[in-house]
Amino acid sequence: MNVVIHSYISARDKKSRVSGRSPKVVAVGRAIAHVKYIQHRPGDDKPPDGRTFFDETEENLDGRSLRKAIKELEDSKVVAHKLTLSPEVEPLDKKEYTREIMQQLAAEKGQELKWMAVEHNNTAHHHIHVVILGKDKNGKGVRIDKEDYPKLREWGDRHLERTRPIEFAYAREERERKDRERIESRKKEREAQRQERIKEGLELPWLHKKIIREQYEPYNKWKTKQEEKTSERKLERNSDKTRREAQAAETIQAAGKEWSKENSIVELKELNTYLWDNHDERIPATEYKKLIAWIKEKERSRAPNQVDRTKEPQKDKHKKEKEAFEYQGQKYDKNSSYEKLAKLGNKLREPKAERLPVEQYQKFRGWMEHADRARWAGVTDRQLQLSKDRFARQGAAETSPNANRYVNPLQQQMMSNPVVGLFMQGASIANELVRWIDLRDNRDRLKEAKDNLEDAKRNKHQDYVKPERTHEERARDQETIEDIDKAIDENKDERKRRRKEKEKDREKRDRGIDFMR
Repeated sequence: MNVVIHSYISARDKKSRVSGRSPKVVAVGRAIAHVKYIQHRPGDDKPPDGRTFFDETEENLDGRSLRKAIKELEDSKVVAHKLTLSPEVEPLDKKEYTREIMQQLAAEKGQELKWMAVEHNNTAHHHIHVVILGKDKNGKGVRIDKEDYPKLREWGDRHLERTRPIEFAYAREERERKDRERIESRKKEREAQRQERIKEGLELPWLHKKIIREQYEPYNKWKTKQEEKTSERKLERNSDKTRREAQAAETIQAAGKEWSKENSIVELKELNTYLWDNHDERIPATEYKKLIAWIKEKERSRAPNQVDRTKEPQKDKHKKEKEAFEYQGQKYDKNSSYEKLAKLGNKLREPKAERLPVEQYQKFRGWMEHADRARWAGVTDRQLQLSKDRFARQGAAETSPNANRYVNPLQQQMMSNPVVGLFMQGASIANELVRWIDLRDNRDRLKEAKDNLEDAKRNKHQDYVKPERTHEERARDQETIEDIDKAIDENKDERKRRRKEKEKDREKRDRGIDFMR
């Protein structure tokens, strides 16, 4: 990714307000000093007479012409813009790279910009310094905003992708690898902190976090809180514009990194997904609201011609549409099962998956958390009841007549005879073998198969909810559960078919009996 650093020199900023001197003169002096610095900065790449400048058409320009243009610049809000372009991959031709970006910027602004640039090759990351005059060739003021930074990066990426595709792809893979390593290091750090808490007795290693959550905050109580928060959010939406303007100039700290509005919409959405998936990495609510505000603003800027559907007359219909959405032909709403929502979550985590708009994604994660909490509601009571039933069955087996069988003394004396004992032992074995033979043909084998499938599904679901399971293992568990569900449905259909056949046979027999009468 290309790094873009921008600042400007103005007679109105704090550095130009020196007591006893004109802010305009100070600002011009600062701009000239910057030009001299980038021209004569020490380094192996600096010729004796200093580095040469270039612009959109000419090369080997002297810095004097740029300093003269700054001195002759009429009164302007901004004297000069300082722009630093640091490409992730060194371009084949830095001048061509810079000219293409500046040409795109001029076309975006609809102005003929006056600029000059110089290369710096004396650092590990080669870069280009660009000085843009505060007024264009027509005397109109030049303004560069934060919204222009992502565009500058994108134009640079497109140039490198076209001219150095292999190196650019390798650099992108390397950047993604470093991001993955950073996330893994954060996970290891959290796990080390967890082990420390276990060591100090502040956490139990064998107790599932969702069981703890259900004990400390039962689902019904948590659901009431969420409804209250939703009502509060509706009241806060009336003053969003002022807050968004204040948030635009700020940054947040999340996942061990600093984020701002300058990050791309893809990066911000990935951060939102990461925060939802890692509860330990959650950030304060005020900072999270900034993140969502940035994503919404970027989505609006990418689709300015979309019709505002909130103004449609059919409010009830629109409200129902807002409570559901479609993704790849599947419809999802708040009543969707947890398994279905979890499957969608796995799809959205894929690298090249189609992203949901932030409002739909927020709803989806809210539905998923509701479904997750609902399925764990009362889990302790159910487990206690299962344990009670199991111990009750064990107690009944221990107190049954067969458990403490009485032996007649005469029978015991007869069994002491080796011949009789051998005969009786053989008879006992034969009797047991005969008991094993099922002489009845009334077993419901389909029902037994259904019970076995449900037991298998229950066991696989217990594996799925284990906290140490990875995304790949959970995806395989999810596929296995879906296959078992299909088998259960087929079993159910087969039982219905056989039930209908039995009913038909019974009707035939009844008709035959009536005929005989």
